[in-house]
Amino acid sequence: MRIFLAAATTAAAALVLSGPTVADNTQLVGNVGPGYSISLRDADGNAVTQLDPGTYTLLVHDQSDIHNFDLSGPGVAAATDVDFVGDKTFTITIAQGTYTFVCDAHPTQMHGKFFGGTPPATPAKPSPPKPLAARVGPGRTISFPRALAKGKYLITVHDLSKTDNLHLKGPGVNRKTGVTFQGTVKWNVTLKAGTYLVWSDAHKTLAHTVKVS
Repeated sequence: MRIFLAAATTAAAALVLSGPTVADNTQLVGNVGPGYSISLRDADGNAVTQLDPGTYTLLVHDQSDIHNFDLSGPGVAAATDVDFVGDKTFTITIAQGTYTFVCDAHPTQMHGKFFGGTPPATPAKPSPPKPLAARVGPGRTISFPRALAKGKYLITVHDLSKTDNLHLKGPGVNRKTGVTFQGTVKWNVTLKAGTYLVWSDAHKTLAHTVKVS
């Protein structure tokens, strides 16, 4: 008796250890028609947007003879016929990738998709440029920061002088206003680590360096 119990315990442990680590015969329900509608839901009635890799049972309720349900993706091709009306069951194996379900007769109106495995990461949106105000004049003055962090900037230059300009030069940048120009300009620039120089072309002693790090 002790030998039998030990053997049974060992067998049970082996079943636990060798059990599935992904979806195994979980039911999915597809529906198409009777109107211009198509859907795919899980066993709890939730719309499917992502599935773990594994084996699933797909039950399709095809309620229209002018539509069909066509599921395709990596390793899967399961479809009812357009003129078929009734229920049909498929066994499908989901892998990593994108899956689509459509009505082949009306693919632009009736369609959906989900991801098998891990959905692809959404690309990060680029950060907007940092705003930076600069000024030359009135009088023989230049206003520009002497230290900045590297990155993208939208520099708004207010040129208030008819006898001086603002000239910015350094790694990857060489921008300036006109000496006799008065007005406002905007520059989209990328400042890299290093030293930049700000000066007036009319009076080169009106200058200072800008440290970017």
